[in-house]
Amino acid sequence: MLLASTIGQIAHPFYVAFAWLLALYYSLVPNYIFAIALLTITVMVVVFPITQRGTRSMMRMQLLAPEMKKLQARYKAQPGASTQEKAASRQQLNEEMMALYKEHGVSPTGGCLPMFLQFPIFLILYGTIQGLVHLNTHGAPQPLYIGHNTRLYHDVIAGHGKLMSFGLNLADSALTHGITIGVRIVLIGLILVAIVLQYVQMKQASGRNPAAAQANPQMQKMQKIFPIIFAVIYIRISAGVNVYFIVSSLFRIAQQEYMYRHDPQITESLAKLRSRQKTEDPKVLEAKARLAAADKPKGFRARLAAAVGIDPDELEKRAAPRKPNGEVKPTPARPKMPVSKTQSPKPVATTGARRPQQPRAQGKRQRRSR
Repeated sequence: MLLASTIGQIAHPFYVAFAWLLALYYSLVPNYIFAIALLTITVMVVVFPITQRGTRSMMRMQLLAPEMKKLQARYKAQPGASTQEKAASRQQLNEEMMALYKEHGVSPTGGCLPMFLQFPIFLILYGTIQGLVHLNTHGAPQPLYIGHNTRLYHDVIAGHGKLMSFGLNLADSALTHGITIGVRIVLIGLILVAIVLQYVQMKQASGRNPAAAQANPQMQKMQKIFPIIFAVIYIRISAGVNVYFIVSSLFRIAQQEYMYRHDPQITESLAKLRSRQKTEDPKVLEAKARLAAADKPKGFRARLAAAVGIDPDELEKRAAPRKPNGEVKPTPARPKMPVSKTQSPKPVATTGARRPQQPRAQGKRQRRSR
């Protein structure tokens, strides 16, 4: 209770600021959906520089990925190292990493900051909308955080705590009891639109920057699960907050399209990442390996080299004769034996011909004495 009270006191000025903006926009356009949409756009425009800076930092981090891998390999603890040696290697790695970040002006938390900002803004907007439909101890509507002399306050009182816009009460959720099936279907449709827009936003980011998915596949998997987790929240919150999520997703899609096309730092980083991805593409590396394997010698020596564990080209060099000074001597060609004119060629035996019988020795064989 004490923690909740402390958080409420800290967030109270933000509730008042959001409610004041909401009342201002409602006085200009007396419609709850348009007022919430204008409030959402205002908040997104205010945090746009932070989002842009975070995106630039994320791109620079991806460009530094090869250098970071080299540092990790250099300061990797050897097998059998003691606890102190491991701690010293880890400390050296952290110092080198921080020096690398400082040299290139990169913040390791810069890419995560826009995501972290979304959650407190969602909580403040949720508290502001819930404050509009607050009921006092007698069950009468008593809006919080907004001035009593504003048009928004008087319309909420006149509507008995309902935020009616286009025939839909934005204070209701998909789990509210007593609503009709048609209204429930519309509320579920808002939830589905919010989820689809989040997936479109992630698809757009991964399509523009495919190197991010390869650099951090775990984060990509988590981002695919996030909309499903938020769907559980969307079902329970009021429709007015779902309007905020829909408008914020649309704004982020347009914001990413602008940054990836017109921001010079981001476009330059994207060009470098794409060129590096082409050289490190697994298909390209596999094709190069096939060409290298095709150029290597085949046969007995290649199998022998594979069994010994050395390069076949190196085996060819070792097998070649060398001069005393180390140079490779060319293998002399075997000379052909000349055939004299007086020498008659040997007769070639034909298949099936009988061999000529040798004449028997003269005389009788002597019998051996037994």
